[in-house]
Formats: sequence, C-alpha cells, structure tokens
Amino acid sequence: MWRTLVLGLVLLPALVRAQCPTMAQRYSRLVDLSGLPTPRQIISKSAELERQSRNCRTTNDSVYAKTLHILGRSYWYAGSLDTAIALTRRAIAVNQMKGPAVRRANLVHSYYNLGRIYGDKADYNRAIQAFTTAIAMARNYPEKWASGASAYDELSYIYYNIGDYEKAVNVAQEGIHLSQKAKDPKMTANTLVQQAQSLIVLDNLPAAIAALQKALRLAKQINEPGITANVYSLLADVANKQQLAGRAIQYYHKAIYLNKQANFRHGCFQSLTSLGLVYARKLRQYDKALASYKQALEYCDDTGGRLVLLNCIGKAQQDLTHYQEALGYYQDAFRLIDPLVDSVSFTSNPDSRSIKLSANKEYLLSLIRDKADTWLDYAKATGNDRKLLKAALDTYKVADQMIDFMRWEHTGQQSKLFWRQKTRSMYERAIETCFLLGDVEQAFRFMEKSRAVMLTDKLNELGARQQLTEVQIAQEQQLRQAVNNQQNTLASLPSDNGPAYNVARMALFAKQDSLTTFLKNLEASNPAYYQYKYENQTIALADLKQYLKKQSGSLVTYFVGDSALYLMAVTSDKAVLKKQPIKAYAKALHQFAELLANPAAMSRRDDVNRFLGLSNDLYRQLLAPFGLPNGRVLVSPDGFFVPFDALSRSPDKADFAVNDYAFSYVYSVGLLLKNGGKQIRGKGFQSTDFLGVAPVEFASGLNQVLLPRSDEALTPIAGRFTTSTLLTHGKATKASFLRKAANARIIHLFTHATADSSDREPSLYFADSTLQLSDLRDGVLPNAELVVLAACKTGIGANQRGEGVFSLARGFSALGVPSVLTTLWSVQNEATYQLTDLFYAYLDQGLPKDVALQRAKQDWLSTAEGEDQLPNYWAGLIIVGDSRPLVHLSYSPWVGILSLLVMIGLGGIWFWRQRERRVMAVFSTAHSA
Repeated sequence: MWRTLVLGLVLLPALVRAQCPTMAQRYSRLVDLSGLPTPRQIISKSAELERQSRNCRTTNDSVYAKTLHILGRSYWYAGSLDTAIALTRRAIAVNQMKGPAVRRANLVHSYYNLGRIYGDKADYNRAIQAFTTAIAMARNYPEKWASGASAYDELSYIYYNIGDYEKAVNVAQEGIHLSQKAKDPKMTANTLVQQAQSLIVLDNLPAAIAALQKALRLAKQINEPGITANVYSLLADVANKQQLAGRAIQYYHKAIYLNKQANFRHGCFQSLTSLGLVYARKLRQYDKALASYKQALEYCDDTGGRLVLLNCIGKAQQDLTHYQEALGYYQDAFRLIDPLVDSVSFTSNPDSRSIKLSANKEYLLSLIRDKADTWLDYAKATGNDRKLLKAALDTYKVADQMIDFMRWEHTGQQSKLFWRQKTRSMYERAIETCFLLGDVEQAFRFMEKSRAVMLTDKLNELGARQQLTEVQIAQEQQLRQAVNNQQNTLASLPSDNGPAYNVARMALFAKQDSLTTFLKNLEASNPAYYQYKYENQTIALADLKQYLKKQSGSLVTYFVGDSALYLMAVTSDKAVLKKQPIKAYAKALHQFAELLANPAAMSRRDDVNRFLGLSNDLYRQLLAPFGLPNGRVLVSPDGFFVPFDALSRSPDKADFAVNDYAFSYVYSVGLLLKNGGKQIRGKGFQSTDFLGVAPVEFASGLNQVLLPRSDEALTPIAGRFTTSTLLTHGKATKASFLRKAANARIIHLFTHATADSSDREPSLYFADSTLQLSDLRDGVLPNAELVVLAACKTGIGANQRGEGVFSLARGFSALGVPSVLTTLWSVQNEATYQLTDLFYAYLDQGLPKDVALQRAKQDWLSTAEGEDQLPNYWAGLIIVGDSRPLVHLSYSPWVGILSLLVMIGLGGIWFWRQRERRVMAVFSTAHSA
C-alpha cells in the first residue's frame, strides 16, 4: 500500500504536467474569454487559467503575460484599480524577460493600460510616464503604431485636463503623425479633435478650424457619427469665440442630434452644457440656459461633468442675483470633491488636500472663483456687509491656493501665460474685496501673487538646483543640453512636415520627456529641492516694513485692473491702500509714454506743456496721494515700467520727482527680499571685476547704425576697477561675450537692442550677430552682481497680462542677476555715456545704486541746456532689482589675500628673529658658565 502511495507521489507532478495545456491551447482559451459578458466572469476564468499556469510552471512566456494583462484589465473595468495596477505590472515584468517565449511588443498594450489606470486614479505623473514608455516601445514595432498613437491621444487628454494646453497641442501633433503612419483614420480623426480642443482654449482659432475640418472629412469617410458630433460641438465653440452665437447654437443642436442618434451620452452632456453657456453668457436667456443645463444632467455620468454643470447652474443663479440659490449649487458641487464640506454652511470650502488631489482642477478653480465672486456681489448688493465680504476673501484665498497647485503641474510657457491671463480678473476681484474690508495686509498679498509668478518659479528653480549633487546637476545639464541641441536641429530643418522634420520633432519630444521625468524624480527623492522649487510664501507686510526701515525708504505698488487702479504705499510705520478710476490713468499713461519715447514729439513748446500736464496728472495719481517722505522709493509696477523720475509736481514747469526721490524697480517685492542677496561664487584666477562690451560697428547684415565713441566711453569706467576686460569693435562678438561674461562681476553693454510690444523675442546686437533671451541659458552668469544694458529699449517687450513685460532686462533677472540697469526707450548716445559714467562715479563712493543713479541724473540736469533737459534724454535709465551698494569698485579679494600673505611673511620673519635672539642668549649664557 505504502509503495503505491510513494509511487503516486513521485508520478503526480508528471501526471499534472501531462494534463497541462500547450501554449497554443492556453492562448485559445484566452481568446474565448472575450466572449464573456461581464468583467467578473472574465476575472473568474482568467484567474483559473493563471493558477493553472503557475502549477504547470509556464509563467515565463507571452501567453502568461497576456493572462495577467487580461486579469489586470478586467479588474480595472470592475473598478479595482490597485489590483489592476499590480497585475499589469506583473504582465510587464514577464514580457521584459529575455527569451524566445516572450514578445516585447506586447509591452506597448500593458504600458498603455497602465497609463489609463493611473489616469483614472488621477495619478497623472505615473500615467504620463506609462504612456511615454508605451510610445517609445511602439516606435520599434510598426504593428503597434496605432497603439502608440492611442497613447499620444491619451497623453494629450491628460495635459488638457491639467491645463497644460501648449503641451497638449504638441503631443496631439505627434499622435497625428503616428496614426497616419499606422494608416488608422479613426485614431487620426480622434487626435485631431483632441488637438483642436486645446487650440480653441489657446485662442488659435485658425489652426483649430483646420484640424476640425480634417477630422470632419475623415469621420464622414469612415462613418463615425460620434467623431462627427464632437467636431460640430467644437466648431460651435469656435463660433462662440467668434461672437457668432446663432451659428454656435446651430452647430450645438446638430451635435446633440448626432449624439442622441448614436446614444453617446457624454457627447450629449457636453453639447447641452455648451449650448446652455451660449444662452446664459452671450444672450442672457437664463431660462433656456437652465433648461439646457438640467437636460445635460440626465446624461452626466462622471464627477467632473457634474462639477461643471452645478457650477454653470450656480453662475446663472448668480447672474440672476439669486445669491443664496447660487451658493447652494456651489456647495453641492464641492461635496462631490470633499464630502466633509458642510452643505448647510455656505462658508465651508474644500480643504487643501482635497484640492491638491482633485483630478478636475480646471473645473474646481472655476467653481471656487465663481463662489467667491458670488459672495462679493452679494456683499455689494447688501451695502458691503462685512460678514459676506470676509466669506468672499476666504474663498479667494482658496482660489489662490488652487492656482498654485495648477501652475506647478504646467510645463509649457504658453500654458503658464494662459493661466496667468485667465486668473487676472480673479486677483482684481480679490483686491477689491480687501479694499472694501480695509484689509491692507491681504491686498498686498494678492498684489504680490498677481505678478511675476513665472519669474519667481524660474528663480526658485535656480535656488532648488543648489540642493543637488554635482552628479545630478551634470545629469540635468546634459538632459537640458540634449533638448537645446534637438531644438536647434529642428529649427534648421524646413517645417514642411517632411520625414526628416517629423523624425526630428519626435526626437525632441522624447528628449523633453526624459528631462521632465528626471525632474519629477528629483522632486520625489529630494525634499529640499522640492521645497525650494515650490516655494510660494509671500512676504508679510511686517517684514517689508522692517526692510524699508533699514533702507530708509518707501514702497509704491499698484495693480492695473479692468475696472479700477489699486495703489498701495508702504513705509516703515504704515501702509495705505487706495482705489482710482482706470480710464483716466490709462489715457494719461498712453500719451505720456508716446511723448517720452519720441524726442521729436516734444519739439514744440505746446508739446512740452502737454507733457508737463500729463506728467503732473500721473504724479497726482501715483505719488501725491501718499505724501511719501523724500528719499529712496521702491516701485513694484504692474505691467510696463513707468519712469517715476519724470513725474512732475507742477503742471506748468519742470519740477520732476527725481529731485526728491531715488527710484528703483522690482518685478515683485518677494523676489527682491528673497533673491536680492545673491551668493556670488568666490573669485578665481580667470574672474574679472568689469566686462565692457562696445561693438561700435556691426556686420552689414544686421542693419544697425554705428555707435561712435561707445568704446571710448568704456575706458574711464573700466579704469575704476582693479581687473577689467573690454570687448570692442570686432572682438565684441556674441561668442566672446558669452565666454567672458561667465567670470564677470559687473557687465556693461553699449550696443543696440530690439524689443517691442509684439511676441518677437528681444535681442541684443554684437559685432557679428544677435543674442536673444533664449540664448541666455541657466548658469551663464554665475558671478554677475550688476548688468548695465546701455542699449535702446532693453526694459520693454511684450506685456503678458498677469505676468509682466518679457524684456531683455527680465531675461537677465531670470538668470539670477540681482541688479540690472536698463532703458525704457531709444536713449540718446552722448547722454547715456555721461549718465553711466556719473553712475559709476557715485557707486565708487559707496552709494546705493538707486541713489547713485539719482545723483547722476541730478548732475546731468544741473548742467544740461535746451532740449537736453527733456526727460527723453535722462529719464530712460532705471535700476531694476537689488539697489544696495556694490562692494567697493577697486576692491579685489586677491589684494586682501596678498596683504594677508605679506603680513604672515613679516610675522614669520619677526618670529625667526626673536627665536634666533633667544637661542643666541642661551648660547652666550652657557658659554660664559
């Protein structure tokens, strides 16, 4: 008996293996699973097959990987996302094995599914990584190109969801190319629609229309009513932006009809919601709008959609002045995000954790902002009720926090600018609330948060990089350089969508993703890096007052809104907030700036009188209301820099503010206080105190006039420094500048520059070529304490609402240069030469930079005659950033070191002489004994 039992135990594994299905049989069973009606049934059968594979030790082939893949997908469909992720990762691990029984091409589908699952969990970073990997794998297998295109489509959708519309457009473009290579017209049409959606938000309507027309042709060719309906819905969005309400309504009705015919519920929801918005916001037909919204609710199956609809209904009630009803709808929407939000107390808002984890940040921001606006309108309708105003202020604070969370998720500059512009009106309403409450502290905070955020982020990033190891810095620089090189490669090719261009573009996208992944990993592994990069604390008024007390100065800051001008003045002991009409300010500023920028415009006495009147008008608006004490004044402007020096206290005679005040400017007060004290690298043997650049003449292709005597003007300035380097005439090349500037403490450029109010990138001219902002890479100017841009219009550029002027001066500030002397218009050569020489003379006396510039202008005015007295000649130079004195111009650390060595040497000689005397004394004593 026992022999039989032993024999059975010995033979059992062989019998089990004999019953094991072959690889082909297992695959056939997997195929049969597709006919099962529910995910749970598929899970049951595929789990059974997975156990059998383990028992049969057939867990190292592609069929087992596919079994795990199907199990993961089924758990995903069933809503068990964590289990789905674990199983999908196991499938990936199997297909990553080496051997003939696995098929690496199947990794494409598993990574694609993994991205979709992470997307459903709103874990967008991991979703992006998974889709990016799927795309990289798909490129190697032509039969997987269609799957790679699907991953691009999903990736574009994620970037659209988080508000990074620029990235969404670029990703969709790659997906379109890949789907065309795969000959998949349905995917091409879908991705064109996804791209058009982001283009519409970015107001690039011509490109959006072109994409939609292509998608419409493809959808009709392959008979895809769902895609056709999406196209009509987006064409309606375009018509809506073009102020063609009737055409938009027509398109929406067409989209609704097609979606209903095909039973596409989500399409019905989207079109009905958009139709309601046209009725509400364009036609003010709120009854029709509410009817559309409520019908859309019947087709809404997801949280994001219900957020949108409840917000739309609340906004319509707000417009109808039904404030309580509006707040009720907003509160119902909040409870979808955070169930702990009180549905009875309308002052309750979601907490920061719920906001940060939300997958619907764009919808949530609109909801929070609209709720805050409702509180404010409600308060104003009830005589500025303070309780309601405080509720509005609390809600605006939540909206501001929401904006921080969103901006950290955006990578493209265009997307960042879009959100700065989109949130501009929110900050104006928040400041208005503070004004009505008399809350100067919070008004200052919102003013600070409303400007130069992208510049702040850039400088935070520079500070964050100081937390990295040398290896990590080298890795980051290598990845950035790879992106830059690929950008240059792409720029050198004709943009005709030819094969070489498309290959280069796909390579650029891959390199950008590698850099993004590296940075995301740094953030996760290095808390100090993360803390620096995402620093968003504003400067408290108390800290500002303390700073102003040490500087013996004052601050003027202002916000230029759509409906009002808000101004604030701060001294060491008080802060004052005022509100003024915007139209009078805008009109006076426009005419004032036109006269300053063109000396010929003030060739007649009548024009000079008109200028003095405008100058006095602006003085009474910007300075006079505060009665600031004479002395140093820090100005934090909104948008373009206004030359406060040229504001006149009298409308009849030239009595300019430069006589009483030394002005300096900052992009934001927080930037000055946090980044003003730049830590300069210790001087090396290659370093220089002063680098002067004066090309004088320029290459014929640059079309620039001579700058006679600019090289001579540098000589006395350079003579004030212990070490100096001058690049003049043919030596003043772009390459020489970039090479020498890395080791310079003070950089002075006498040259030409171009900048205007368009999107053209500002440029500096050298003897051989131009330097643009994009040429100034991180780490180019590690030692620079002051850059003097003695060229035309280096302080102006495109004014990006909600962010500021993108000028050459700002470009140098973004590199971490603490102080920049810049120009606001085309300055006159001789005046600039003399003013900058006087500026350095006063710096050499140890004066602060703002006071040195004030004294230089005062000296000019004391000797100038005739038209030279006009502000066109002397007021265009301003100091931006840190205005503290420079270390003495003639000081060099090597002088100190040499002095120390001499002292040590003298001390050594003295010591040896004393020692010699003691020895001789001892010797003499011993000898006499």
